[in-house]
Amino acid sequence: MPFIVKKHSKEDFYPTFIKWLETQKFPLINKEILPENCFVCYIDEVPCYSVWVYFTDSKLAWFAFPASNKNVNFKIKNGGLEFLIDYVCDYLKRKKMMTAFTTSATENVVLALEKSGFDKGDQCVHYIKKL
Repeated sequence: MPFIVKKHSKEDFYPTFIKWLETQKFPLINKEILPENCFVCYIDEVPCYSVWVYFTDSKLAWFAFPASNKNVNFKIKNGGLEFLIDYVCDYLKRKKMMTAFTTSATENVVLALEKSGFDKGDQCVHYIKKL
């Protein structure tokens, strides 16, 4: 079953994203801080992974808040996250970005990033301040 990636507006995909976060017991992300579009990987018209991409005023893009559809069996969606990451990296290259950056300590995300050519930077440390 081939994977495909579609770009969705925040308005269209946010309700699905929130449902996914709830099933993963991940803190809910305020809609206002998300970019206007996200990328979603599908298998047989069923969404299985998503990632939000922030563009900066430089040649750096940030992958954020990767999420997965827990209602899709891992064996079916296996490889989908790498497919999504590779697709978005190709998209970023076409947009003249030079570096993609992300942070994660989630084992499956880290493995997908490494399979897609990301190098490990510093130890995974996150500091977030809600303003």
